[in-house]
Amino acid sequence: MNQNFKKLIKISEFCRWLVLFSAVAIVGYLFYCYWAYDDIRFNSSNTQLLELWHLASANRMLLLAMLTPLFVTFLLGVYWLQRLLSCYQRGLFFSDESMKCYLWLVWLKVAALVFEMLQTLGIGIYHQSFFEEGRIELVLDFGNISTILLMLLIVYLLKAARDYEAENQEFV
Repeated sequence: MNQNFKKLIKISEFCRWLVLFSAVAIVGYLFYCYWAYDDIRFNSSNTQLLELWHLASANRMLLLAMLTPLFVTFLLGVYWLQRLLSCYQRGLFFSDESMKCYLWLVWLKVAALVFEMLQTLGIGIYHQSFFEEGRIELVLDFGNISTILLMLLIVYLLKAARDYEAENQEFV
């Protein structure tokens, strides 16, 4: 086996464990902040969400329900990323399984973008029921769009490389 190939397998194994450890640490931190400080830290950049969270008359279960799709998307993203890295760890860089994992990551990124916009809209509408001066700002992040486009380009390149490798195997 090629030395670079072995190195890629080791890096994939390290990254897989790093992803799993980081996800557990993040989820642990979020639950700790919730239970210890009665504070919500997931999507804490949304000031309207934080304002509603600390408002006694606001329905916290509704706010948590609005956060749930993004949190589930995060957990699914961790699952598919560790599964992709597991494929890489086994040396399956161009397999159908690794392509499936990568496509799931792309579609989860698209879903997260949509969920984030819907969440901002829902929280903004709920915020307006308590505060008259509230306004809804839907921000379309160019960085997220370019990341999705780059991920789609990588999918195309990986498929082309897989086809090229299969074509070369036929000649041998």
